[in-house]
Amino acid sequence: MMPEAKGFPGAAAAFAAALPASLAACRPAKVLEKALETGRLAHAILLHGEDLAELSFVAEALAGALLGSKGDIAHHPDFITLRPGGKARQIRIGDRGDSGENTMRFFLRQVSQTPGVAPRKVAVVYEADRMNAATANAFLKTLEEPPADTTLLLVTTRPYDLLDTIRSRTFHFRIDSSAEARERDGEWKKWLADYARWLALVSARPRKSDEVAAAVMGAYALSSTFTETLGALADREWDALKEKLPENLPDEQVAAMEAGSRKGVRQKLLADVEGATLAYARGAGGPAMPKLARVHAVAEQVARLCDVFNLKEDAALEWFLFSSMRQWGN
Repeated sequence: MMPEAKGFPGAAAAFAAALPASLAACRPAKVLEKALETGRLAHAILLHGEDLAELSFVAEALAGALLGSKGDIAHHPDFITLRPGGKARQIRIGDRGDSGENTMRFFLRQVSQTPGVAPRKVAVVYEADRMNAATANAFLKTLEEPPADTTLLLVTTRPYDLLDTIRSRTFHFRIDSSAEARERDGEWKKWLADYARWLALVSARPRKSDEVAAAVMGAYALSSTFTETLGALADREWDALKEKLPENLPDEQVAAMEAGSRKGVRQKLLADVEGATLAYARGAGGPAMPKLARVHAVAEQVARLCDVFNLKEDAALEWFLFSSMRQWGN
């Protein structure tokens, strides 16, 4: 049975007040609020969903409530963080005896210490799916024997990339402030409309040279505008996010966070592409449904190629579109 954290007066209200209305109203936030109110909060919590910035916001709101922070949680001495670093955006284990910050060994040493000013510590692993085997196994030992008066939060958009043993030792909360109601940029809405028209074109099995050329050129155009729109939306989100970053973060951490922010936007757009594909298949009726499963498998590969193998987004989307073209046209 998982250890439970002690309740703190006002923590539930502080957590709810820190969240925007869209998040405060979602069921996972209500469950967390109730756990704070009753003092029955698990020692290890996994926050997952499609939006990395949203997940991080919830983690920091929860940390602020637990620590009774009145200011920027990033500067609280009992708030401990670990993020991916370097070009590979990996969470590194760190050398033995090395005091290098932003490594798992340094993080775990901080976690093992007694709280400085608050009654407890809160430790957050951002993008926890970026742990390799060494860092994951080191972290697992802490999950198995958690230090007293410590809450561990894991934030990830890819929960199934974590070790099964880590997932089984955490309470899971999927955070989504209503994907259906999320506002989309006008250019992105136009892209989705163009994509739907392209699906209709390729599903009609073009055979004439001008029809085939239109389908091929349409795929290239969709790939190009996808990358441009993604870049614009990612830049906008990063501009808003970097204003809230702690001061004096190492350059490699800032670079990794920017890449993570872009990844979060890309995942939301790819989820929209899958949704548009499903909507088309449903509208097309029975014959399209067997093809949908094959196209869906290709779409999942696109996300993996970008996230794990760092394939360029335009190349990955071109591969998806031309693979889809073969599936719909058969």
